[in-house]
Amino acid sequence: MNLFKEQLSILYKMRFLENEGDDIEVFEGILNDLSHRGTNDIIPDLCTVFEDDIAEHKGLEEGLYKLAIGISKMLPQAEFWAERIHRTLLNSNDLVIAYSEALKDASSSTKQIIKEILLTIKEEDPDLYLEKVDMVLAKID
Repeated sequence: MNLFKEQLSILYKMRFLENEGDDIEVFEGILNDLSHRGTNDIIPDLCTVFEDDIAEHKGLEEGLYKLAIGISKMLPQAEFWAERIHRTLLNSNDLVIAYSEALKDASSSTKQIIKEILLTIKEEDPDLYLEKVDMVLAKID
C-alpha cells in the first residue's frame, strides 16, 4: 500500500501540470496503474487529488485547449471517456465557457471531432445538454 500512497502523492503534486517535467502521460500512467492494481480503499485519497476548484486555476483556457487537441488521440479506443470528459465540461458553467473560448483556437479537424462528440451528447440527452451544446457549437462554428 505504500506504493499507492507514493503514487497518490505524485498525482497530487502534478495535478495542474505546472512544473517543468510534469507530464500528462506520467499522470495518466499512474491513474491507470491505480485503476488496475488498487482497491476501493484508495478512492477517498484519490478524490483529494482533484479537490481544488480548477476554474480558479490560472491558464484554464490553455489547459482546456490542450485537452481539446488531445481528444483525437483518445479516439476510437477511449470514445466513452472522451464523451465523459465532455459531459463533465458541459455540467460546469465555468468550464464550458472557458472551453468554448479555448476551442476558438483549435484546428478545424479538432473542432469537427469535438462537434461530433457534442452532437452525440445532445442527441442522447437533449433535455440536459441542448442549450450548452448549442452555445459551444455557436462559438466554434
